[in-house]
Amino acid sequence: MSEQASRAADPGQRRRSRQIDSTLRARATAAAGGTLVVWWPAFTLGAYNAIFFDDLLALWAMATAVLLSGAMLWRRRALPWGGWIALALPSAWILLAMVAPRSHGFPYLHYFETAITLVGAPVLTWLLSRILLTDYAALPVHERLGAVAVTIIVGVLAFLLGKFNFLFLTCADYVVSGNNSPAHCAQGPPLNHL
Repeated sequence: MSEQASRAADPGQRRRSRQIDSTLRARATAAAGGTLVVWWPAFTLGAYNAIFFDDLLALWAMATAVLLSGAMLWRRRALPWGGWIALALPSAWILLAMVAPRSHGFPYLHYFETAITLVGAPVLTWLLSRILLTDYAALPVHERLGAVAVTIIVGVLAFLLGKFNFLFLTCADYVVSGNNSPAHCAQGPPLNHL
């Protein structure tokens, strides 16, 4: 029997040869989830020297959803204490912003926002991965830390893309997308204008 005929006779062999490594699947899923949280805030920090409030509120919403889900299972010790604290940080930022004097400003609030977003995203990635991915707990520690490292690397790269946006975007790209143009964008038509 030819090799081609034997492959046709065993359709399970084709499926097995196309299987994706479960370690890659778990790490990539965790890293992709984290980068969805961190890339836009990091980009805006680079492009505008600011993290927009809607990014902070998105991080708050995800952290609060996990926090409340865990609170419903309080008696079962669903999360370690460090997890509870990490998930409560975005709410602490909102409370701090509410009580900070608006007339004089709160000079360190911006740094707290930045820290919550850029540190909170990898921590949230780790927590959500532990909770949502069944394969994640089976990964060796270095593989789990690898997912967090990928999130951090993408955050740094997104920051650099924001900082050097004038190399690949124009002010018109920002306007077309509904954003304000950052101070250092390049003049010209939108790059992806059809």
